[in-house]
Amino acid sequence: MKKEKTPVVIPDSLREELDFLGRVYCPLKERFSQAYYAFEADYNQSHEPKLRGVSPTGKGGGADHDMYNNLTTIQTKEKFPAVVTDIGYGEFFTGDFLATSEKHAWFAPVPTPQPVHPLFRNLDLQDPKGIFSIYGAMPYVLLVNHKRLKGRPVPRRISDLSAPEYVKSVAAGYAPDDITELLLLEIWKEQGEQGIHALARNIGLAGRAPEMAADAIAPREGCCVYVMSWFFAHAVPKRDYLEILWPEDGALFCPLYGITKVDGDERQKACVDFLFSAELGRTLVAGRFAHINPLVHHPTPDGAAFRWVGWEYLYEKNITERVREIEAVYYGIKIA
Repeated sequence: MKKEKTPVVIPDSLREELDFLGRVYCPLKERFSQAYYAFEADYNQSHEPKLRGVSPTGKGGGADHDMYNNLTTIQTKEKFPAVVTDIGYGEFFTGDFLATSEKHAWFAPVPTPQPVHPLFRNLDLQDPKGIFSIYGAMPYVLLVNHKRLKGRPVPRRISDLSAPEYVKSVAAGYAPDDITELLLLEIWKEQGEQGIHALARNIGLAGRAPEMAADAIAPREGCCVYVMSWFFAHAVPKRDYLEILWPEDGALFCPLYGITKVDGDERQKACVDFLFSAELGRTLVAGRFAHINPLVHHPTPDGAAFRWVGWEYLYEKNITERVREIEAVYYGIKIA
């Protein structure tokens, strides 16, 4: 899992008066922020009291991002923003903020609007604990370098990444000592220790998206398949030997979600409606993310879907403990 920076003490006064705090990954920050501030401006033209929101755009934890960070240090409900968005399995999953039911009572369940977009049709999005409300996803797909296949079959499924023909031919994020938990969790759940051993044998490069992009087009031997976000796969310079494939067994699912405090008012409801809106959905899809609103068109293959370990699996055991168990298997292997 991505290694967290040393926490910085953030004064609660920066966040406690906010109706909305929108946090997303760097590739989406500018688009998401523009969409939010347009929504806020429109709302505030005809409503009192006015919305008070922040959607930081700092690159990779820039100053305006850090000012509102470390939400899990908040000790009282009153100091938590009315609606917060986040993505992936960061501080709300890896720390002890939600380890007990005491703080669960701070948050109100939000029913998933129905119907959802067909991309999400196989997933149970409703959080049984009523804390997280999924409104979209950062899909992870496959980028294949056909020149480097050398007679091997095209890997078309996430499950193919552990196949014996791809020894040292698979690339994934984030670093050699920090393989993405999205891939580890899926292989572990589906294939167990044997699958993790096989994946470790097959990983030839572990790095950030720019490193994988450079490797994919380099005039040398390298990996033949890259596990990348939909956004970054399309950001790789176009080459006739590169192909982006939406996995046949589903793209890896990195959730975008909101957290909604109890006892909300009309401003809070408006912010939740914004998260599920087709307007935001179109903004996400334009940035190669996905959204659950059924009115939004996604340029994906027929039958495209996601694969996800799901809430039951995530809540069965602390995610940090589970990933450490998987990493112990992965990094305990001596690869010749």
